[in-house]
Amino acid sequence: MNTYSLIKPELLMLTKEQMFSLMPYFYMFVGALFTIILSVNKKLSPKWTVFLVSLATCLVGISTSVARLKIDTLTLFNGMMISDTYSHLFNIIFIVSAGLTILSSFRYLDKEGLQHPEYNVLILLAALGMMLMTSSMDLIVLFISLEIMSLSVYVLVGFRRADRRSNEAAMKYFILGSAASAVLLYGTALLYGATGKTQIHDIYTFIQTHPQSMSPVFVLGAWLVILGFLFKVASVPFHMWMPDVYEGAPAPITGFMTTGLKAAAFAAFLRVFVSLGYGSVLSETIQTHLHHILWVCAVLTMVVGNVVALTQTNLKRMLAYSSIAHTGYLLIGLLAGPKSDQGYSPMIVYLVSYAVMNLGAFGVLTLISTRDDGGLNLNDVSGLSRRHPWLAFSMAVFLFSMAGVPPTAGFLAKYLLFYSAVQANELPIVIIGVLCSAVSVYYYLRVLVYMYMKEPQGSPMKSGFSVWPSFVVAAMVFLTLQIGLIPGGILTVARKAMAAL
Repeated sequence: MNTYSLIKPELLMLTKEQMFSLMPYFYMFVGALFTIILSVNKKLSPKWTVFLVSLATCLVGISTSVARLKIDTLTLFNGMMISDTYSHLFNIIFIVSAGLTILSSFRYLDKEGLQHPEYNVLILLAALGMMLMTSSMDLIVLFISLEIMSLSVYVLVGFRRADRRSNEAAMKYFILGSAASAVLLYGTALLYGATGKTQIHDIYTFIQTHPQSMSPVFVLGAWLVILGFLFKVASVPFHMWMPDVYEGAPAPITGFMTTGLKAAAFAAFLRVFVSLGYGSVLSETIQTHLHHILWVCAVLTMVVGNVVALTQTNLKRMLAYSSIAHTGYLLIGLLAGPKSDQGYSPMIVYLVSYAVMNLGAFGVLTLISTRDDGGLNLNDVSGLSRRHPWLAFSMAVFLFSMAGVPPTAGFLAKYLLFYSAVQANELPIVIIGVLCSAVSVYYYLRVLVYMYMKEPQGSPMKSGFSVWPSFVVAAMVFLTLQIGLIPGGILTVARKAMAAL
């Protein structure tokens, strides 16, 4: 039999609408390839050409994704991918994170002596992997997308090749990330063995029509997939990699990881979590066990993240543990979604708000780092309000938002998340979450005390900053306040994305 006769026609032909939906992925891929070609052209300045082409790629990717927010849901490649409002909303988050990271990194790379063209190429490829993850409806495609993203980020974490701390962070992340990916892949293999399917929708349909398929093999495979995702989102007890990786990675890459990487992991987790039947076809016993496990993970993640952050003097490690705590808050939304009138839309609002305020916070850290940024401590921001008032104000806005103080995006996100949990009768975990948020105020305000009430220490900072990272910080301040004061737009888009999911 001819091998090509086994291929379904749908895999070989795409309609005009399907091609239109694939344009954001196509432009990001072509932009990465074009950047590679330009980087080896000796007649052009790789520094500026790669920078400008990378930014142009991101702008085109954002515009094409925005244009697709209102289109109908389409399945692609015989159901292996999907194009809907949910995927394109997160595509915008990923590409914006990549573009702003490239902007804030331009002068940083000069300062650190790391101006190599592969830096921007890896960021574009990592963003492409994130986009494919969110659009994947097949567990094998999801795994491949995850590896595209992860391999790029492994290299970016260790981009300061002469720094021992950066090398250690990259090696830890590579080893532990590979182990988590292996767990996820083995879980996928077990699900395939139990159902004969790898497409998420087909697995869901198979469970509905064959209740007896809920065998121990299926349950074990589902648990392994969930454990793999819990590692990727840095839930306790799978969180130990995050503080070391955040500390060792270059500051712009840490910001990229804490926004794009976390959003991609949660977006893919949520799609798989819902599509495999949580809140619908899974048996009551399995639902109860899954609920209890995730409940315990959420509580431990919030408590451990906030309590350990209290002891940190290194700003990047403090924000790493803060990020772990925010993972716990997001897990509350995961638990409450099936029982709440709002569904999972509060999680989407939270991820958008979290991305905005963290990109801004790490943009500030990029600007004020005067030496190896792995050693950026509280003393380094002492008296920042006297030396650079606008930077201190910007950092204050981001820290207030992380703590959930109105009228910032963080307050809106936490309010919606906790209100959704109250609707779902998850009162104990809401009380714990509110108490943990109160604890977080201490270590966020401690940074403000150093910025506004301490005398400047160490060598004085330079008087001027590059326009690119300054623009990133200013834009994130605006968005943090705009989402908090005028939330109508993000709420509407989140509900549309939730309806598509």
